[in-house]
Parts: sequence; structure tokens; C-alpha cells
Amino acid sequence: MKKIITLSCVLISAIPGLCQKVSSKLEFQQGQTLGVTLDVKSKVSQEAMGNAIDFTVDGTALHTYKVTNTTADNSTLHHEVKQITFNFDGMGQQRSFNSDNKKDLDGFFGAPVKEILSKHYDLIIDPSGKALVVKPEKIELAKPDDRLAIVLSMLNDVTAVVMPPKKNEPSFFKVLPDKEIGLNEGWVESSEDINGKFKTAYTLSAFTDSTIVIDFKGSSITNTKGEMMGMQTSTVLNNAYTGKIILDKTTGIMKEKTTVTESNGSTEAMGGNMPVTSKTTITIHVRPVSK
Repeated sequence: MKKIITLSCVLISAIPGLCQKVSSKLEFQQGQTLGVTLDVKSKVSQEAMGNAIDFTVDGTALHTYKVTNTTADNSTLHHEVKQITFNFDGMGQQRSFNSDNKKDLDGFFGAPVKEILSKHYDLIIDPSGKALVVKPEKIELAKPDDRLAIVLSMLNDVTAVVMPPKKNEPSFFKVLPDKEIGLNEGWVESSEDINGKFKTAYTLSAFTDSTIVIDFKGSSITNTKGEMMGMQTSTVLNNAYTGKIILDKTTGIMKEKTTVTESNGSTEAMGGNMPVTSKTTITIHVRPVSK
């Protein structure tokens, strides 16, 4: 049987990628800095007292990983958040912010963003991208002004880039499974945190001369706590998401990731339940930063 499989691969070797296998080994360059741009576009519709209220936000976070040391066994990365920008529209209010603008940084949203920009961590990962050592292991942020709650909750994917991964769990760079995988093969990952449960199915869908393409789809149930007008709220959402990841074929490092999430559920507040629907698109680009 092994001879037949080998012969088959030889006979169809003209079809690119059909018999290729890839592993999860990452290759970093000593001293390089990788810039990560995360863009979020989100629209939330919430029903309150019989009226539909729409909120929209476009946000961007720029953060970097500098490779301070790399060996055959592990790589050490230094992480910093460089810039946060957003535009918000909802409840008759329009807000814009750019952390590179001193006037914005000294203004209404400045305090929580300044704190995020001041935080950094160091991370040692194994060749597959799993976190071995994280310093500090946890980053604590001060509770923001209640008046900022709605905007910052919609920007959670942007502000969350400041948080380090947990020890022995996947870092930002771990995408492929620990086993070798070939074209049209897949794997499933499940996880759980304080906000909910997640399950994602991945498929290696294509090879090109320079990239590996992975499609994914999944679902989750999340329960997020917050405040509205000084009162505690609880939002439960059923989420369905699809997306695509593009890896560099030589290094295994992510080049691009797109995720589209559609959600529906309700917010419990002030003794009532308010239906909620949302659609969020997150796009990530990773590029070397010029020295």
C-alpha cells in the first residue's frame, strides 16, 4: 500500500501541493520586528423600549513583536502596542480618536488608551508558537469611566491586543496543529474562557508558491458583563464566524487573517431583556517593520 501511495504522488506531482505536508514549525529572524495591524468594523443593533438603536465602530490597533532571541528550541518576543484609532457613531454621538494625536490623547478617551500604550510583555514560545514563558503573566487595566463603556466594549478586539497569552496556550503565532497536515485535511480546536465557549474547524485549502491558505468556520456562546447608566448588564450572544488565514510558506508566520462574525442574543439590564444583533469583520495584516 505504501508503494502505491508513493507512486501515486509521483504520477500526480505535476499538480502543485497535492502531496505536500506542512508542519507547525515557525522560523523567526534574530532582531526582526513584526508589525501587526488589526482592523475592526462592527455594527450593533439593540432594541430598547420598542426602538432600534444602531451603533457602528471602525477601529485599528497597531502592535509589534520584536524577536529579541531565537534558537532551534524557542524564540523570545517583546510585545508593544503602538497606536489605537477609531471612529464611533451611535445614540446621536460621533467620536473619533487617534493616539498619535496629542489632543486626542489628552482628551476624553485618553486615559484608558494611554494605559494600554504603556503596557508591554515578553514572551518565549516553542517552535510551534505555544507560550512557554510570559512576563508579566497578566496585565491589569484600570476600570474606565462608565461613559466610555459602550465605545470600549465595541472596541474590545482592538484593546485586547495588549493582553498576553496564557502560559502553555497558543500565542498569536500558533495557527497550524502539532501534527503534519496536507491539502484538504483539517482539524478542530475547542476552548473556553471567562466569557464563553468556542469551537473552530480549520481546513488547509490551498498552497501557492509562497503561501499556505487555511479556511475556518466556528461558533461560540459568550456572556459579557458590563454597565449601562450605572447599572450592571449581562449580554449573551450566539456567534457564528467564518474566515481565512494566509501563512508565509517559508516561515509559517501569519501574513493575513480575516474573520466575519454574525451574532444574535440579548442584553439583560434594568429588569428587562433587549434583543441584540451584530456583524463584525476583523482583518489582520502582519508585515516586517523596516529598521
